[in-house]
Amino acid sequence: GGGHMVSMMLYQLVFAGLWGWLCNLIYRRAFPPRELLLVHGERPVEDILGKFAGRKDKYHVAKCMNIKEGYDAVIREVGKYDAVVLWDIHTMDRNVLLKYCYSHSIRVYMMPKIPDVLVKGSEQLHLFDTPILLTREYALSVEQRIAKRFIDVVCSLILIVVTSPIMLITAVVIKLYDKGPVLYKQVRCTKDAKEFYILKFRSMRVDAEKDGVARLSSGDHDDRITPVGKVIRACRIDELPQLVNILKGELSIVGPRPERPEIAAQYCEEMPEFSLRLQAKAGLTGYAQIYGKYNTTPYDKLVMDLMYIAHPSIVEDLKIMFATVKI
Repeated sequence: GGGHMVSMMLYQLVFAGLWGWLCNLIYRRAFPPRELLLVHGERPVEDILGKFAGRKDKYHVAKCMNIKEGYDAVIREVGKYDAVVLWDIHTMDRNVLLKYCYSHSIRVYMMPKIPDVLVKGSEQLHLFDTPILLTREYALSVEQRIAKRFIDVVCSLILIVVTSPIMLITAVVIKLYDKGPVLYKQVRCTKDAKEFYILKFRSMRVDAEKDGVARLSSGDHDDRITPVGKVIRACRIDELPQLVNILKGELSIVGPRPERPEIAAQYCEEMPEFSLRLQAKAGLTGYAQIYGKYNTTPYDKLVMDLMYIAHPSIVEDLKIMFATVKI
């Protein structure tokens, strides 16, 4: 009886373990990681090397070359590897190498620059026998706009009802903690740099920004955060009042994060392309929130936001919403 069951279970476990190991071995023999040649420019490469190293089963960066070594040197090396990674090099250089690799059937992994993202969202037209690419300003069709607003209103209403007990308790606790205001308002930018007040539950002391200077929060070790604030931040409860912003039409559920005007202005000076993301209504969650990490550079986050803006689709919105819930 019992002993028999236990020994059978052990056999099964051992068998399953060996089978898994064997399959893995066969897969790794059949599909070893690709040997990559990384071609780079001025920017440091440690970050991207770290990312490739995180997928040792798929990629192995065997060699790094600076584009300064010249086309001939790079092209001599290219053939020795399974694929080439074109990391931040000038578009002129990139085009030469891309055409070479394409014509010699060599795989290319390429880091997109902002114009690439915009072109990817373009539409193909023909003027007689001349192909033309049309890149429009970010424009949802009327149907898409109606659908998006409908989803925003319905979802935010449902969420407000579902989370109202949590919001009520949070409000009471914040009030009892230090008698201060429950909500915290802050100016943020949405579509066309229009300003609105974003609503959050107050997680900082009442005098946190008494000098009126916008500070980026220095993470969770900020001494201005109240104990209540720590908890609601960790559970993201502080973001719930933004459902009201969504109902009012200032925010959408999915879109680029609304930045503060002064920080947006600072980014625009450093990267003029930043103004491109002001073409879409800001959102509660977005592409950069899901695929980005807390240390993703502003440029990479911008590229992610623009990937979303260049391909507006309700399906993509729903995917992002589900992924957000999961996270």
